[in-house]
Amino acid sequence: MTVQELNNEFDIYYNNIAGQSNPDLDIFEKSTYLTKAQLEIIKNYYDSLSNRKQKGFEGSEKRRRDLNEIVKNYETSTIVASTSGLNSNSKFIPIPNETFLIVLEKIKLVSTDCDNNKSIRVEPKTHDEYNIEIENPFKLPDNSVAWRIDISKIDNQKVVEVITPYNGFKYQMRYIKYPKPIILADLSTTYPGESLTIDGQSSASTSELNESIHREIIDRAVELALLDYKPQNLQGRVQIDARNE
Repeated sequence: MTVQELNNEFDIYYNNIAGQSNPDLDIFEKSTYLTKAQLEIIKNYYDSLSNRKQKGFEGSEKRRRDLNEIVKNYETSTIVASTSGLNSNSKFIPIPNETFLIVLEKIKLVSTDCDNNKSIRVEPKTHDEYNIEIENPFKLPDNSVAWRIDISKIDNQKVVEVITPYNGFKYQMRYIKYPKPIILADLSTTYPGESLTIDGQSSASTSELNESIHREIIDRAVELALLDYKPQNLQGRVQIDARNE
């Protein structure tokens, strides 16, 4: 859907439900709600426990199509120098700054002292799991598995910490990119001098998600807007906040 179509349908749904009881929303407010709704839907799709159908983002063919536009591939053999590793086998791997959710990862061995073209899986670990399992010699990263632990950026580059005894490898990842905001009109033109942005962006842009889910985004955005203007509906607000956790 185009930004104009998103704007028009938002107005239709919002006005039909709210009637004359709620105030009109401007372009910036509607864009904020649409962007928030888009992000919430992605989070709920990824975590099967936080959506009512209890399905992950690939739990049905529809869900696969809904998010396919923002599923990306990435591969690198670069290692970022750092002394902050948890382990002597820690390697810091740069990943795209647009990475939102990692859905699949492995390392492909390419050094001359090992079996070329062999791939081993990468298991994400929490810091608590690391503290427990690092003491267990039967669970340490070896020639069949590597560990991935998340950490902040290094020199403004988003990285992951991969723990493996191997040195020559390519890190391969498939991820869901952080979606661009939905902005219904150029904010610098619509609100001159106010420097308004959403996620650092101000240019008009429609949703990057498949068009099959655009109306669901509108529905969710209208729901969020109506709840904000009905503060007395405390139970509804608690339910909305819970599904964002």
